[in-house]
Amino acid sequence: MIKDKITAADIMNYEYCPRIVYFTKVLKLPQTKSAKQKKGLEKDFSFKKDSSRNKILKNNFQNLILKRKYNLSLETEEFATKIDCLFINEQNKEAYPLQLKYGQKPKFGYYRTQKLQLLFEAMLIEKVLGYKVPYGYIKYILSNDLIKISLINKEELFQTIEKVKEIIKNEIYPKATKYKKRIVDNCYRRFY
Repeated sequence: MIKDKITAADIMNYEYCPRIVYFTKVLKLPQTKSAKQKKGLEKDFSFKKDSSRNKILKNNFQNLILKRKYNLSLETEEFATKIDCLFINEQNKEAYPLQLKYGQKPKFGYYRTQKLQLLFEAMLIEKVLGYKVPYGYIKYILSNDLIKISLINKEELFQTIEKVKEIIKNEIYPKATKYKKRIVDNCYRRFY
């Protein structure tokens, strides 16, 4: 049952504000989606249609034939996620997750939450499918940018997973994020 498993959303929520994990996993309060998240879900369908006709990663894999899988759900006993798009290279036994983000590419590269999401997906791809995942991609719809992120070192992911587990297991009410804007842009803001 996915509800009891740690998901990529839990990892991203922890990084955004640790209290969200407490509200969703300990208190079991439903989490509503922001307007930006809803818009991103709407764009998901057109992304699948458009990306099957063109070559998103054409400059990175010029001579390789890659299989694509969309909305791929992966689970283990304690983890679960759904991957937007996965490119599979059967020759090298490698896979490359691609996250679709409805927004502009940040000036500094990417958000840490996005890297953690890709790291989480890479971990599950390696455990469940048995492919190596050396890197992944983030596609920003509004700016039409594609960035490549190394996924070899997963230490920061494992540290975050342990912190999430600690909150859930010990029912710890963590400190809120130090960024006030994240509290305002949060469906649980009335509880802070």
